[in-house]
Amino acid sequence: MKGVTNSLVNKNSTKRRLRLRALARTAVCASTMLNLLQLASAQAVKEVFAFSSAHSSPGPSQVTPTQGRDGNLFGTTSGLGDVVTDGTVFRATTNGKEGALHTFSGTDGAFPLAGVMLATDSNFYGITANGGASGLGVLFKVSPSGFYTVLYEFTGGGDGAYPVAPPIEGWDGNFYGTTGPGSGNAGTIYKYTPSGIFTTIFTFNSDNSQGTQVESPLLQATDGNLYGIANVGGTNNCGAIFAVSRSGLLLYDYSFPCGIGGSYPFGQLIQASDGYFYGTTQLGGTGCNSNGCGTVFRVTKSGSVSVLYRFIGGRNDGAEPAAGLVEGTDGNLYGSTFEAGAQNTGTLYQVTTTGAEKLLYSFPERVGQHPSASLLQHTNGKFYGTAEAGGIYGEGALYSLDMGLGPFITFVRPAGKAGKTAQILGQGLTGTTSVTFNGVEAASFNVVSDTYLTAVVPSGAITGSVVVATPTGTMTSNVNFRISQ
Repeated sequence: MKGVTNSLVNKNSTKRRLRLRALARTAVCASTMLNLLQLASAQAVKEVFAFSSAHSSPGPSQVTPTQGRDGNLFGTTSGLGDVVTDGTVFRATTNGKEGALHTFSGTDGAFPLAGVMLATDSNFYGITANGGASGLGVLFKVSPSGFYTVLYEFTGGGDGAYPVAPPIEGWDGNFYGTTGPGSGNAGTIYKYTPSGIFTTIFTFNSDNSQGTQVESPLLQATDGNLYGIANVGGTNNCGAIFAVSRSGLLLYDYSFPCGIGGSYPFGQLIQASDGYFYGTTQLGGTGCNSNGCGTVFRVTKSGSVSVLYRFIGGRNDGAEPAAGLVEGTDGNLYGSTFEAGAQNTGTLYQVTTTGAEKLLYSFPERVGQHPSASLLQHTNGKFYGTAEAGGIYGEGALYSLDMGLGPFITFVRPAGKAGKTAQILGQGLTGTTSVTFNGVEAASFNVVSDTYLTAVVPSGAITGSVVVATPTGTMTSNVNFRISQ
């Protein structure tokens, strides 16, 4: 792994050890692959783009694609194992045309592992796990046209080091993110303001008792606080869930019990429309072996954690869900597993909020292998994800899952004040005739393109869904727009 520091390679990450083991396995024959394709009877999975050293850059490591204002998909390639680059920020169409917005060279960052996020200033923000002045990673932004800026270079002190997950944009317009361990700490949570001020707002205990290795983005829940997952650490060293206020006060800390109760959560925590939180642990539960095959868990509003589903592995189920979940517009939860399925190279699955699980697809090498990042539901209704291996070149792929769900709208930031502008992503927005916020019509809106419009939040609107009326019908938001004070 070119240029990666020992601190990054030697991190106590169960996930990476499992990856190396899985990627060493050989592929099965072509006849088996044809049989596997028949599993997708009620849905269709397709390769959108295959990554490679020759055609772009390999290894979309933990990348959930991000939908841009133009309807395209944005993300990063890790650069791990690439002799040419230290990774890229890419843009891909849903039809499979891909190009690099920025190519990393080390001094400006190296090895962006987990994608980028779209902010309300139109730029994409992300981090690199290495590179920069100290070699410990950078926080960056890149414009839709590819203009790249390093915003902050991590030093390994109280600010932490080796960040993996991109930041989120809070309702207050500030950016919040996490790092790996620095001097005297097991990691940090930071705030970066639009004016360029970086501060550490929370420091994880150096004994790992609150958790360490936060490798998925934070979640700002409906209560305004920041929630996250620590891959390992906690009082049982099997991972933790935490919540902090935006001022950095620890509000909630849960340690996974290991064993049947779940071990090593890796995917991003989500808050579903029922108000509960959902996530996955890569190990624990039952089946496979003494380590378990992984679980889907639920956290109530009062903080009680329970296992919703335990994977059993084998040909007819997944194992080791290294990715988190996404709630589809049909109300079901969708995710992927890193292992098991018919070829033991990963699966896609659906699970209800009551715990009924269904295997949707087993990955053949041709489409991808070993997905390890959450899916994105694009406003065209389809789901998109990345696999860090497989594809026609064997170096990773961008794929789609079509469950027959229709178009909808969503937000760049799902919160705002009356009189302020909301940014809306969608499909077929040209000719829009009205935008309503929980039944209150916006007096002013502007259709910027067929996939992006803005609307002024009307006075009197309350938190709820947003509906856009177009010449071909109406589209409803997949999440509520929260009216803030």
